[in-house]
Amino acid sequence: MRNYFKNKLKERLTYCQDWKHSIDMYLANREITKKADEEYYKTRLLLKLMLDIYFLPYNLLKFIKYLRMRHEYKKNQIEIEVLSKKIKNFQSWRSNENK
Repeated sequence: MRNYFKNKLKERLTYCQDWKHSIDMYLANREITKKADEEYYKTRLLLKLMLDIYFLPYNLLKFIKYLRMRHEYKKNQIEIEVLSKKIKNFQSWRSNENK
């Protein structure tokens, strides 16, 4: 039963690390897109202003979604730390039990 629990903890840790990696890739690509947009709209200031006004509600929703994702990202980092400590403690407990 304890081995099953340890395996489940490892699976959850792997899932959290995969999710973190995916979000890291998403944020990196988002930065690239943001820089490309800035470069494109450097010479088209009026167009950018008009589009920003037109898409203001949509951009606000995207911003709120981004804030929520950043919050979940930070929570995930803490979860990775907790799971790592739990697995480490479980392994040290098992090694002490065998002595």
